[in-house]
Amino acid sequence: MLAATAYALAAGVRVLAAHGQPALAPTPRDVRPPADGCCDLHELVEQGIPALVAMDDLHQLANDRIPGVERLLHTAATGPVFCLLAYRQRQLSPALAAVLSRAASTGRLEVRHLGALSREQALALLGDHPEAEEVHRACLGNPQYLKVFGAEGEAGADAALAILGELADLDHPALAVVQAAAVLGEPCRPELLAAVAGLEMAAAMRALDALSRLDLVRAAAPAPYLMLRHRAVGEVVYRRLEPSRRLALHRSAELALAERAAPIARRAHHIVRAADPSQPEHLTTLIAAARDSLHSSPAAATEYLQAALSLLHEGEPHWHEARVLLAQTRLLTGDAPESRALLDALRTAGPGRPPHQSSAPTALADASRVERRLGRFTEAGAIARAGLAALADQDSATAAALHAELADYSYDLQDFATSLQHAETGAAIARRHDDRVGEANALAQASLAHLFTADLATALTTVHRAAELVDATSDATLLTNLEAAYQLGMAEGMLGRLADSERHLDRGAALSRRTGQTYARPMMLMSLANTQLRAGNLRGALATLDETTPLVERAGNPATRAGLATFRAEALLWRGSADDLGEVLELADRAAAIADGETPGWAVGVRCLVAGLVLLTGDPTRAGWLLLDAAGGTDLPRLTSWRQPRFCDTLAQVALAEGDLALVEHWARRAASCVEQLPSASRLGFAMRVRMRAHAMRGKTERALVSAQEAITHFAAGGERIEVGRTLVTAAELALDAGLTDQVTDRLDRAALLAHQCGSARLADEVAHQRGRLAAHIPGTRALAPGGALAVLTAREREIAGLASTGMTSGEIAGALVLSVRTIDSHLGRIYRKLGVPNRASLTHAVLGATQDPP
Repeated sequence: MLAATAYALAAGVRVLAAHGQPALAPTPRDVRPPADGCCDLHELVEQGIPALVAMDDLHQLANDRIPGVERLLHTAATGPVFCLLAYRQRQLSPALAAVLSRAASTGRLEVRHLGALSREQALALLGDHPEAEEVHRACLGNPQYLKVFGAEGEAGADAALAILGELADLDHPALAVVQAAAVLGEPCRPELLAAVAGLEMAAAMRALDALSRLDLVRAAAPAPYLMLRHRAVGEVVYRRLEPSRRLALHRSAELALAERAAPIARRAHHIVRAADPSQPEHLTTLIAAARDSLHSSPAAATEYLQAALSLLHEGEPHWHEARVLLAQTRLLTGDAPESRALLDALRTAGPGRPPHQSSAPTALADASRVERRLGRFTEAGAIARAGLAALADQDSATAAALHAELADYSYDLQDFATSLQHAETGAAIARRHDDRVGEANALAQASLAHLFTADLATALTTVHRAAELVDATSDATLLTNLEAAYQLGMAEGMLGRLADSERHLDRGAALSRRTGQTYARPMMLMSLANTQLRAGNLRGALATLDETTPLVERAGNPATRAGLATFRAEALLWRGSADDLGEVLELADRAAAIADGETPGWAVGVRCLVAGLVLLTGDPTRAGWLLLDAAGGTDLPRLTSWRQPRFCDTLAQVALAEGDLALVEHWARRAASCVEQLPSASRLGFAMRVRMRAHAMRGKTERALVSAQEAITHFAAGGERIEVGRTLVTAAELALDAGLTDQVTDRLDRAALLAHQCGSARLADEVAHQRGRLAAHIPGTRALAPGGALAVLTAREREIAGLASTGMTSGEIAGALVLSVRTIDSHLGRIYRKLGVPNRASLTHAVLGATQDPP
C-alpha cells in the first residue's frame, strides 16, 4: 500500500488515503493538499483530475460506513480514479463482502489475492537470523508473522503493534480468552479455555463467537478444538502479559489440566513457568515429566529439571535424582562437558561417605559414555571398569550398560577378544532383562569383534540377529538407546551390507533430529556418509557431511574431527571439480595432523585412508610411507586381516609407481591370503585388483584383464560403484597399453555411466582420457585434439563436444561433469555457433571430421 501511494505521488497523481478503523480516518483524506484546497473526490472526477484512493484494513470498517464504500466504487467508475482497497478476506462482514462481490461481478473491482512470501523472500527479510529456515516454515510466508518471530527493532515492534491493534476493541471476556489461549499455546477445547480464563461457559462461548468472527480464533482438528489464528498472535499476546497475570494464568492452566488428567508433560510446561515452592506436587510433577521425556525430548526434560532444582536444596529428597537426570539430558543433547561436570560432582564422595555411594548406578555408565564422547578413551575405560567392579548386582541393566562401554573401549584398542567377551556378556544380561535395544547394541558390537577375530560366518549371523531386533522395535523404544542404530549400521557397513547399513543409520539420524538427541548423531552421520561414499552416492555423502560439520565443530572430539575431514576429502576428490583439489589436500593434511602418532583404531583407519588420498592426488612415495607408518610397518600389525586387502591395493600401486615387481607381488599374495580367511565381495574385489596389477607388471595382460573382470564382479556384488568404475578404467588402460582394443569401448561406456550415476567428474575425466587413447588405436574413432577445426573451442567446449558426439544427453553430460543442464546447453549453443553447425547430428559429423590420427 505504501509503495503504491509513493509511486502515485512521484508520478504527480492525487492520492486520497483512508483507513477502515474509525480512529484512523474513516473517510478519504488528501495526503497532498492541492493549491486550491480542493480535496473532494467528486470535484476531482468532475475536473478529470487523476486520483488514487488507497484504503487500508477495509475489513475493520464499521457497518454504518459500508454504503460509503459502494458510493466510492460507483464514483471511481465514472472518472480517472483508481481505488486500491486492502482487506483480510476472513474478517469481512457479510454486508461488506456483499458490496465487494457486487462490484467484482460488474467489473468495477478486480480482486487479487496476495500470496505468501517465497522461501528466498522470507530469508531475505530475516537476514542472518540463526533459525531463519525454521521461522520461515513456521510462519508460512506471512510477512507480519515473520517480523514477529524474526525481526528486531522497529520492524518487529510494528508487527506486534498491528496484532495488538486487533485486540484494542475486545471486551473483557474476549480478551481473557485470547490470553488463556496464548498461555496454553496449543489447540484446546472450549471448556479448557473457559476454565483457564476464569469464565462461565456461556460467557466463554460468546467470546469465542466474537473472536471467530474477527478471525482471531479458528477451528482446529479434531472438533471442537480451537486455536488462535497463528502462534505469532499468541506470542505477541504472551509477551505483553503482566507478570502477575501470566503467573496466574499458568497456575490456572496447570490446575485445569490436572483436573482433566492431562499428560504430565503438558502440566509440567506450566509449572516450569509458575512453580510454587509451597506445593510439593509441583516438584514431583517436574521430576516425573523429566523421566518421561528424557529420550523423546531431552531439551524439554532439561527445562523441567532446571525448574525442579530451583525448588531444591542439596541433600533434599529428589535432589540427587534430578542432578543425575540433568547430566543425562546434557549428554543426550550433545553438551558432554556440562554432563561431565555434573557427573564428576555426583561421583565425588562427600565427608563420611564412601566412594560411589553418592552416585546413582546409571551415572557410572553415563560417566564413561561422556568421557568417550569427549575423546578421553582411557578415562572412559577406567570409569567403566571401576563401576563394574563396585557394582553389587552384576546382572542388572547398569551392568549391561557398563559391559557395552567396555566392549567399545576394547574395540578401539583393537583388543577384539576382550571386546567380544564384554559384548556377549552385555547381550546376555540385556536379553534376561527383556531389553531388546540393549541386546541389539551388544550384538552389533559382538558382530564386529567376531569379524576382526576372523569369524565371518558368526559375524554375519550375529549382525542379522541385531537387525531383526532393531527392525521389530518401535521408535519410542529405540530412542532409549540410539547408539544401537549407530552400532548396527556401522557393523553392517563393514560387513558389506550397504543398503541395510544406510537404512538403519537413516532411521537413527531421523530420530535424533526429531527428538534433539544430538550426542550420537555426528558418528551416525559420518558412518552414513562413508556408506554413501562406498555406494557411489557422492551428492548424498556431501549433503550428509554438510549436516555433520556444525555438530562436530560444536561438540566434536579428535576422532570425529579427523573422520569428518577424511570423508569430505574423499567425496570431493571423486566429485572432481576443478576447485576441489586444493580443499582435498587441505582436508587430508588436517586429518593426518589430528591422527598423527596416534594408534587407536580410529587413528589408524584415518591415517591409512589419508594415504590413499595422497596416492590419488599424485604422490605415491609419500602415500607409501604414510600408510606403512600408520599400519606399524611392512607386516601391517595394526591392521586386521579384514582391513588389509584394501590397503594392500594402495601399497601395490605405490610399488607399481616405483617399478618394484617383487613388492607388487608381495602385496598381491598378502591380499589373497587375507581373503582366503575372510572372503567378502568388496575384499575379494581389492584382492583381485592387486592380482591384476601384478599380472600387468609381469606383462601378462590377458591374465590381468581376467583378474580385473573378477574384481569388477566382486565390487559390483558389494555395491561399490566407484571401485567398479576405477577398475573398468584401469582395465581399459591396461588393454590399450598392450594394444588390445577389444571390449575397451564397452568398459569405458560402463565406466562413463557409473561416473554419471555417481556424479564423479574425476572418473568421467579418466574415461575421456582413455577414449582419446582408444581413438588413436582405432581409425574412425573420435580423438578431440586442440588443433584443427576444433581449435576455436575452449578445452571445456571440446570436452562437451566429445561427450555430445557419443550420444550422451545434456542431463548425462551435466551429471558426468558435475555441471547444471543449463550450463551444458549454453556451452552447446556456443559450440554450434563457433563450428557453424545447427544441431547435434551436425556436431557429431564435425567431431568425426576433426579426428586426428596418432603421430
